[in-house]
Amino acid sequence: MRPVRLTMQAFGPYAGQQVVDFRAAVEAGLFGLYGPTGSGKSSVFSAMTFALFGKPARHEQDSPSLRSQHAAADMMTEVELVFDIGAQRFVVHRAPDQMRPRQRGEGETPSVHKALLFDATGLSLDEITPDNRGKIIAEKKVRVVDAAIVELLGYGAEQFRQIVLLPQGRFEAFLSANTRERLGILRDLFDVSLYRSLMADLKRKAEAAEAHVRTARAVCAERLTAEGFEDRDALIGGIDAAEVEHEAARAQEDAAAKAHAEAETALHDARRVEQHFVDAEEARAALTTLREQGQAMATLAARIAQAERARGLLDRQGRVVEAGQKVQAAEDRCKQAVAARDTADDAAKLAREKAEVEAARAGERDALRREIDTLTRHRKTLDASAEIAATVDAAGAAWQQAQEDHRAAQADLKTRQRATQAHEAVLKTARLAERQRQEHGTALATLRTALDAATTLARADTAVAQAADAVTTAQAVAERADAALMTARAGAEEVERALVAVQALHLAGTLTPGAPCPVCGGADHPTPATGLAGQDGRDEAFRAARRGLEQAEATARDAGAQLLSDRRILDEREERRRELGAGGSDVTGLRAEMSVHETALAALAPPVDVEGMEAEGEAKGAAIRSGEQALAALDATLATKATAREVESTRLDAMLSAVPVPLRENAALAGAMAQANDAHAALTAALKSAEEAQAATREQALIARTECDGADRARVECRDALCLAEEAFAAGLTEADLSAEAFEVLKPAIATLDTDRATIDDHRVALGIAKDAARRAEAAIHERTRPALPEIEAARGAAEAALNEAREARGAVAQRRGHLTRLRDDLADRLAQLDAAEAESGPLRGLAAMMGGTNAQKRDLETYAIGTMFGRVLSAANLRLGPMTQYQYRLERDEDAPGRGLQGLGMQVFDTHTGQSRPTATLSGGESFIAALALALGLADVVENENGKVRLDTIFIDEGFGSLDTENGTGTLDRVLHVLRSLVSDNRAIGLISHVPLVQEAIPNGFTVRKDADGSRIEVRNGR
Repeated sequence: MRPVRLTMQAFGPYAGQQVVDFRAAVEAGLFGLYGPTGSGKSSVFSAMTFALFGKPARHEQDSPSLRSQHAAADMMTEVELVFDIGAQRFVVHRAPDQMRPRQRGEGETPSVHKALLFDATGLSLDEITPDNRGKIIAEKKVRVVDAAIVELLGYGAEQFRQIVLLPQGRFEAFLSANTRERLGILRDLFDVSLYRSLMADLKRKAEAAEAHVRTARAVCAERLTAEGFEDRDALIGGIDAAEVEHEAARAQEDAAAKAHAEAETALHDARRVEQHFVDAEEARAALTTLREQGQAMATLAARIAQAERARGLLDRQGRVVEAGQKVQAAEDRCKQAVAARDTADDAAKLAREKAEVEAARAGERDALRREIDTLTRHRKTLDASAEIAATVDAAGAAWQQAQEDHRAAQADLKTRQRATQAHEAVLKTARLAERQRQEHGTALATLRTALDAATTLARADTAVAQAADAVTTAQAVAERADAALMTARAGAEEVERALVAVQALHLAGTLTPGAPCPVCGGADHPTPATGLAGQDGRDEAFRAARRGLEQAEATARDAGAQLLSDRRILDEREERRRELGAGGSDVTGLRAEMSVHETALAALAPPVDVEGMEAEGEAKGAAIRSGEQALAALDATLATKATAREVESTRLDAMLSAVPVPLRENAALAGAMAQANDAHAALTAALKSAEEAQAATREQALIARTECDGADRARVECRDALCLAEEAFAAGLTEADLSAEAFEVLKPAIATLDTDRATIDDHRVALGIAKDAARRAEAAIHERTRPALPEIEAARGAAEAALNEAREARGAVAQRRGHLTRLRDDLADRLAQLDAAEAESGPLRGLAAMMGGTNAQKRDLETYAIGTMFGRVLSAANLRLGPMTQYQYRLERDEDAPGRGLQGLGMQVFDTHTGQSRPTATLSGGESFIAALALALGLADVVENENGKVRLDTIFIDEGFGSLDTENGTGTLDRVLHVLRSLVSDNRAIGLISHVPLVQEAIPNGFTVRKDADGSRIEVRNGR
């Protein structure tokens, strides 16, 4: 993460809006933020932390306390950070929980924490404005924005404080953390999820395999218990007993089957004879029934003959019925037409009377029209007077404003006169103090230049001497490391040759003639190795030799790199010393002279801008003259405005004299006009409606009379047609020799003529068939005895029940025997499978236990991986710590640190002066600062290399350099700054927060915080 621009508003000690543009400072690589204690240096980075994570840089500070006490009540506390991650650019904007003024009324109302995250990739910094921050990624919901930023950066607020922003007072937190705390920090920084997932997966699979076998064996035991057996031997005995019981049940079933077959045959024969007797009874009954129906068939035949004669009269009767229906319909229509005619006549009469009444109200309509005309004239008068009334109002307002302007001008003139008098007194005092300040300032500038030259020369001499000592020491260390490397390489080669020889003997012992070699794949083995294949610890010796060689190579590389670095430092310092030249003044004497002038300056009043105050005095005099002229002009304006107001008021009164007073208001006049218009419109509409109704009812009455006459004519015609139809039907009855009553009786028989004829024919045929069937049935039972069927069926039922009972008994025994046999076979197969599964899962369970911490070190796989990463962090940290301590200290892992399963995460420091290791807590304040700084830089290197998501382009360090000055002198500070400068060349920027003058001189680029009574402000340092 590389900061680009930070914008703070009403934040911490910054009352207004402060914009920090990091581009030039980050481009310089090493920059600082300087200012006196309490000025707000740390607040800049607290704002950055809050912008990213919604939390201040210090744990103990809460979000509401971030608001500036110097800010105006209506200015909201807000923070915005523009930052880059690789080629991408993002903008985050936050406002913490705070109180704001109510929009309506007095008092305050709470405003909750708000956050927004934008993707501004492709936008230049000048293009990013409050209205254009890029594409929104997350907004409003703080948790969503927090999660998105952690996903982008690859770390959270706590890790940010540990490896990116090292806050004041917590610089050594990682250095002094216990093993469990350090485990948590490293777990978050390094992606060890693969190892954690592998551990969890192995544990889950091992537990599943073990649980599967255990559960399956329990199920087998439960199945035996459910069947009433203690073990598999008891189950085999139960199968033998079931076999004997099955043979006895089979014999009993065979006897019952034979008895059931005999009873079934007897029942079949009895049912066949019984059916013959039943058939004879049914034939006799059917014949008797048919003979009894003979008289009914004769009556039906006579009825059919009469219905034949009546069927020809159906059409004539239908015409009579149809004519009668038409007569009735005509009668109904005639009655309706008469009623409609009478209704229409009544309606026409009422409409005519109403029209006459409305016509008689013509006088009322004329009076309303005249009233409307009068009101319309009043409306025009009011409309014309509106413009004059507006002019009157404007003239009155102008007169009031002129009075207020006149009073304000008088007050302003008096204020300017008093301010001018006070300003002249202050200006006189300031001129005297400014002359004295210039005299002391000129002297101080001359002395300060001489002091800087003398101090720089002394510091350069010391730096050259220290660099020369460092080169001598590094040369000796490099020579020793090269010699150790040669010795380690020779030893490793010898051990490797011995191990290869032993491995060849082992491989030769596994070769089989004709079988392929596991190394080359060939089937021919002409000269296999011979001898005794004794291991004798060669494998362990080889690994130890390789470790020693790797350590020697790393030591030699480090020593060589250090020697090159020290030589480069020496060359740079010698060149800088030559550039300074020779000679110099007495530093102590220069400082004493400067102290005299500084004391005199401090006693003077605060500096002021005299020239500005003089210009301000002249401006105040001009303002007084301008005020006097303006006041005279306002007197004339006030008189003019009063005259204009009176003239316009007179014009308005003359115009409104013709309008009655109650109607001079627009609302009253509009109401009167609306009432008159409504009344006139109602009278006109009533007249028109009455005339239209009269014409319509007259037309409807004529139509009703015409329809009534037509209905009467239709009724007469229908009656004539009915008489003709009745005469034709009477003639038909005479021809058929039937009365009207007889015809009505025969009408149902006409509809069933075909059915009745078929009934007579069917009866005749059925009677012949019944006679023949009765003869055959009597012949079938001749000389036979009817069987006792219920007794025979009961005997067959008893035999069938006995057979079923025997079958069920034999089936139950067979089912029991088969079930026990299948259980025996199934259990045998299942237990064999479980034995194999248990043996197969043994290595898996062992591996899962070992990776889960069941090992000699009691360390799980994840902790082991994190410990390995921690070792790399210490190696990277020592690359920085060595040059900063002249190679006196080296950080190393403490394998014996307390904590179950956490060995390897402890840390101690090795002192080359004593040749012993000791806890990091024994380091002094300055030494702890250097060690923590080296550890933080090393941690940043490894985190960025291991975690592809994390980019630590910029690191910030808050204080700590003061301890280097008091404990170790400027030489230690130079070494620390030299290491920091070397990091800049690795494409990483470092920001320092400090009040130490030597740091400010050594690192001129950055920012300065100025503290005033009304808050702080930030200024850019250009490095010159």
